[in-house]
Amino acid sequence: MNRESYYLAAILTLITVAGTFPYQTVAQTCSCAGVPLLSSQDMANSRAGQWNFSLTYEYHDVSDLYSNDKKLENRSFQRSTQSLLAEVNYGITDRLLATGLLSSTRKVRKSGPSLGNEVTATGIGDGLVMLKYTLHQNTIQEQYQLTVGGGTKIPLGPTDLSGPITALSPDMQPSTGSWDIVGWGQISKTFLPTTTLNAFATVSYRHTGTHDFSNLENFKFGNQLVAKLGVSNSFLDRFEYTLIGKYRHVSIFEFNGNERPNTGGDWINVIPGLNYTISSNMSARIAGEFPVCRYLNGTQSTTNYSASVSLFYSF
Repeated sequence: MNRESYYLAAILTLITVAGTFPYQTVAQTCSCAGVPLLSSQDMANSRAGQWNFSLTYEYHDVSDLYSNDKKLENRSFQRSTQSLLAEVNYGITDRLLATGLLSSTRKVRKSGPSLGNEVTATGIGDGLVMLKYTLHQNTIQEQYQLTVGGGTKIPLGPTDLSGPITALSPDMQPSTGSWDIVGWGQISKTFLPTTTLNAFATVSYRHTGTHDFSNLENFKFGNQLVAKLGVSNSFLDRFEYTLIGKYRHVSIFEFNGNERPNTGGDWINVIPGLNYTISSNMSARIAGEFPVCRYLNGTQSTTNYSASVSLFYSF
């Protein structure tokens, strides 16, 4: 499959996922270092004075090996990432929402015969702060909401961890080391009172800065675009399902202004999830993320699957 065919498949897949159900509202590879923070920043609702907290555990199996769109046999390499993300949202006004996110991560890479060579990196990851403003609030007459936002990714963790012999590669470090600019937008559509179904779309873009690693100076991770289309619906009183189609593009990394081979690419994933309302101010969610198709630049390891568990509290 050439890249033009891939983009066509991406569009068709997202349309298919978004249209699988009627419409209610409510990440990791070698081409993505640190914790996938943008995937967690999907909250758009704001009420003045309201606090919302969440704690999420994520596991990413990054053991698939691909060359462009072809899967290769891989018996001598395994990689995984475990992340813990703590997020807070505060409604400054009914339209203005402030969000912040902190992360910690543990990365494990095994290689060699019988996977006997193991390298582990653990530490605080990156942080993220954003402001989101609701341009149009959902009303009975006009049942849709439009929210835009922007902010910055903050490098909080170490970038100089070493393995048994040399310094770890940038994608194995807990933090990316760079200050990045983030843009974000979301639109959702409800159909009350006839149904509790909802449809939503989210787009985020991260423009990365540069950082001097101990073994690579002036290193730049690829810019990242993430687009998601999803649907959700309530059932059995306390439950809600979500189904999301996700397209992700990462541009080629750079080193001293030169492109770094075997980096960047395009991914299409599907994310099913299940929410459970514990009480009026507490809920929980489990979700998985699975690849549909991908096109990587050169040869890279990439995500086989990921899973997450979240707990939400508001007051």
